[in-house]
Amino acid sequence: MKVLLEGHRLARTQNFGGIDSYWHNLVPALLAHAPGDIDFALYSAFLNPRHAATLDSFRLQGAHLHHWWANPDWLQKLRTIGAKLEWFCGQQDLVHVPEPIWGLPTKARLVVTAHDLMYLHHPQYLDPRWVARLQEGTKSLAQKATFWICVSEHTRQDLVKHYGVPYGRTCVVYHGIDADFRHIREQPDRIHRVRNQFHLQGPYFLFLGSVEPKKNLPMLLEAYGQALEKGLQADLAVAGRAGWQAEAVRAVAEKLPALQNHVHFLGFIAQKDLAPLVAGAHAMVLPSRYEGFGMPVIEAMAAGTVVACSDRGSLPEISAGAAELFDADDVDALAQLLLRIDADSTLCENLRERGLQHAANFTWQKCATQHCEAYRQALKLPR
Repeated sequence: MKVLLEGHRLARTQNFGGIDSYWHNLVPALLAHAPGDIDFALYSAFLNPRHAATLDSFRLQGAHLHHWWANPDWLQKLRTIGAKLEWFCGQQDLVHVPEPIWGLPTKARLVVTAHDLMYLHHPQYLDPRWVARLQEGTKSLAQKATFWICVSEHTRQDLVKHYGVPYGRTCVVYHGIDADFRHIREQPDRIHRVRNQFHLQGPYFLFLGSVEPKKNLPMLLEAYGQALEKGLQADLAVAGRAGWQAEAVRAVAEKLPALQNHVHFLGFIAQKDLAPLVAGAHAMVLPSRYEGFGMPVIEAMAAGTVVACSDRGSLPEISAGAAELFDADDVDALAQLLLRIDADSTLCENLRERGLQHAANFTWQKCATQHCEAYRQALKLPR
């Protein structure tokens, strides 16, 4: 079986989003654990030669490279003159893309990963340009794609309901967790170093994700401010790349004087620092209004860190009773929950134990194996 994987985003080495993280973890796992009868190739296009070294590492792991020194959007536009994927990559049995955006016609079967339908339910929280692109892409691929890999049952049901994708052309495959999160508690020196690096000397609650409206950070900041006024001593660390309208989130913090010396915006976190930052936190807090999966939830659990997350989207499914859930619109309730987590050691210990047990189910090897099973299922389906 010849499987072509989209390679553009694999060349990125920083400023990752959630889909980038998924793809950067999945592809090496596929190359390492896939059966011998699956032959992988990468299709990529970029103009910056510095990215080439990153892609070369995948070649050394066994992937064939089909690279074009061109803007990827420019190559997509060549479809207007009849261009096909086969012009650039030869014949393939299957093409797998990490999100519902794909333009080049191909004779190969197309497999698409569906992460969430945020752009359908809450377009006001996203860049309008991406909303239009994702809505158009999903509508088009709902008719063209052979198979959909959904990251949660919540996303699967959404896709079937709103885009009419046949249930039998879908499956659910959960993400894995980087092994570094499972072993970080055995390396206290790394946790101490990252604490010093980010000037987090005392206890801290942690938010991890893109700094943008869809993550509901203003609500967390307001709840945290209330908790501070009622005696909370821990700081709040906000870690993640600046996304769409990130400046609006910072503006909220600047308007609340009580937060000035307690909220730390850390920016994008390098992969080597993620696990120690998470393990050093008193708790991970994810107030999102919508998530298709919620990677920080299981990463924190694997690191032995308490998790509190909203009850929206897939988060109840992914946390599976091992996190404290709260209403994404109830500021008072979250403030009280922060105070309770800060004070109740028994609650925290119970959450840690449940989280560690639950997180053991998520590995990238298992994820890669299930992707390969999905590829075989796609090949058996009629076009």
